[in-house]
Amino acid sequence: MQEKILRVSDKTIIVGVDVAKKEHWARITDYRGVDLVKPVKVNNDIDGFEKLMARIEKVCNNTGCDKVMIGLEPSGHYWKALGWYLFLHQSNPMLVGVNPYHTKQAKELDDNSQTKSDKKDALTIAHLVRDGRYFDVYLPEGAYAELRILCNERKRLQKQVNRANNVIVAVMDEYFPEYDGVWEKVTCPTSREVMRKMPFPSDILDAGEEKVAELLRESSGGVEGKARAARLLEAAKRSIGVVEGRNSAKIRLLSLIDELEFYEKKVAAIEDEMTSIMDSLEMGELLQSMKGVGPVISAVFLGEVGDVSRFDNWKQVCKLAGMNLVEQSSGQHKGKTKISKRGRPYLRYMLFLAGQVGSLHNPEMHGYYRCLRERKNNPLTGYQAFVAVGLKIMRILFHMAKNRVPYDPAKALGNVREQQIAALA
Repeated sequence: MQEKILRVSDKTIIVGVDVAKKEHWARITDYRGVDLVKPVKVNNDIDGFEKLMARIEKVCNNTGCDKVMIGLEPSGHYWKALGWYLFLHQSNPMLVGVNPYHTKQAKELDDNSQTKSDKKDALTIAHLVRDGRYFDVYLPEGAYAELRILCNERKRLQKQVNRANNVIVAVMDEYFPEYDGVWEKVTCPTSREVMRKMPFPSDILDAGEEKVAELLRESSGGVEGKARAARLLEAAKRSIGVVEGRNSAKIRLLSLIDELEFYEKKVAAIEDEMTSIMDSLEMGELLQSMKGVGPVISAVFLGEVGDVSRFDNWKQVCKLAGMNLVEQSSGQHKGKTKISKRGRPYLRYMLFLAGQVGSLHNPEMHGYYRCLRERKNNPLTGYQAFVAVGLKIMRILFHMAKNRVPYDPAKALGNVREQQIAALA
């Protein structure tokens, strides 16, 4: 905070910009937060951007200031055109971001009013920048920009996959609630073929055990057969599922299965592109030298974090992911410690997934997971241990990317952890 405040001097012009789709509003202030000109309306086009920079340049000439800080809320996508224009502008202004939540909370400080307007928000943003309540805006370039877009698209498509899975399960729960007791996963490939041909109890009973077993053998390549067919038949005989509207429910079910397979193919295509980019990068080979870290996890790490050289230590990446620890304590009360979850949610999710995969496939991370779960003092739950292992993997990935070194199993845990794991063994 102090370092950010010291960036602002009496020779600094602070510009707060409230971003919108068609028109932005800017407030140009001095280092004390006092307006130097009337609020400026900025059209979201090249003429509007040039008008803003010309107005800023005129104010700098009149006041003798030689430094410009421009603050905005980098949420959504409306800000990106203006952000890139400012980033590439020859005058090289300092572009910083303000948390929209901070703007919302601080807007009543000046006039003690809930009134909201674009002009007022722009001034609030300028005041937050003056007080050092901002962060440096990062605009990814090259492969980092490609991976960032692919990460966002994979996240969107994966939501559609999850949605289709959930709705298929919901339909089967209504018309054949005993079905999920026959399968470990209702939407596995063999189960999908059964649902296409004979999804409901009456269909299975009409077909008979031999035809069901034959369908299972064809769908599974001979892995499944009579045993699964007998279980399906027994479940169908005892089913309490709804019988009305089955024809329409079948149409819906087939549509959902097609939708699921469509989005799965799209996710696979995105992951192939991620793999292609990571194969072309030296950084990809370094990160994937750690067992349990594949192309997707390493691609999401680079796509969400960006160029790691802009960070001084791993704690900054930890905070970016929202995995930094927080607690709420007061007086004699000591609250539970938990992660903040204020950061990039997809990065946090993938690090949790990396913790799960690493606990299974990486020997060092498996030992670390066991240590966290089985230690005498403060043993962690399974979920907490996966988070902790994911955080450890994040630290290792950061070290590997920062120093351009491959994974070294001997340095993964350190002597203290290795002794604790040996003592448990």
